Amino acid sequence: MATANIDASKQTRARSGTKASWSAARDAPFSNSHTNYTTTSTNVDTAIAEAYISGRGGGSYLTHRSFFFFDTSTIGGTITAIDLKIVGVTNTGNAVRVAKSTAFGTSGGSAYANGDFDNWTNPTGAIPPAPVPYNASNYTWSGLTNTIALNATAISDANNNSYLNLVLVGGTYDYPDTEPTVDVEKYSGIQFASSTEFPKLAITYTPSGYGNNVNGIDAIDIVEVNGIASADIVKVIEV
Repeated sequence: MATANIDASKQTRARSGTKASWSAARDAPFSNSHTNYTTTSTNVDTAIAEAYISGRGGGSYLTHRSFFFFDTSTIGGTITAIDLKIVGVTNTGNAVRVAKSTAFGTSGGSAYANGDFDNWTNPTGAIPPAPVPYNASNYTWSGLTNTIALNATAISDANNNSYLNLVLVGGTYDYPDTEPTVDVEKYSGIQFASSTEFPKLAITYTPSGYGNNVNGIDAIDIVEVNGIASADIVKVIEV
């Protein structure tokens, strides 16, 4: 087995804006605004949000989502495990889910566009519509480095597509599409382009390359032979 870290090549926080109904905020076809982050470490305390605020004549709703893109094409083998690592700031303790996204032109060829805001709720065209989860259940957000184990679906997509395109959303109302009926403001903060630990995938993989046993050791367990990476070995003593 071998390990590698893949930094996010795209990072975006997108906001629905204040809406008069839950469906208008949760299923908005366009974000009202968005911010892209590249290399400057930036604390955003409302990077993920799900809120309802009551008022005269009705209440107001909003959602915020954070989109990330990772290029996994440099992994020289088969990915077997992935941890998503993102530094949190302020507004901790809320539930967060990771889901498949088709933002950034799906394969990362485009910058985030406001029309990408809802490109996660039904990426496969399922009937009835349903998001594709990339982690097992609600994750409780912290103000440290959040390490979220991604599931078999995410691993398969990273292997088959050579990229991983994902979104972080609120796990209490936004992900399950459950309308809040009492006043609630759930925010989770992210340090985008973190100087502490850049948003990344921590990947475990089985290197491709030399496929034979060496001195009784299974090929799957060989990372190097005499200091040469298994992926770079074609033959050992003409075998």
